[in-house]
Amino acid sequence: MAAGGSRFHTLNRGATTGQGAATSTEGKAPSPPIELYVPGIDSLEEICGWLGTFRERLRQARADERPRVAAVVDQLEARYQVRRAELS
Repeated sequence: MAAGGSRFHTLNRGATTGQGAATSTEGKAPSPPIELYVPGIDSLEEICGWLGTFRERLRQARADERPRVAAVVDQLEARYQVRRAELS
């Protein structure tokens, strides 16, 4: 041990004001992949499930991901409308 040194060091790490602090993703499910073959989803229940998932994904998307996620949401909404019309 160094002379005059303390055994315990207090380190001030990260943001002290909370500004710019990152949220923890520990314990959370990974984000769904953005690449999704929308026409391959057939049932309304399945379409609604994915639509909800991707709407939430869009809400949490970073700025650089938003256009791609929004495109998937648009495709799912269009697929939902087409499939719903086919069934009625």
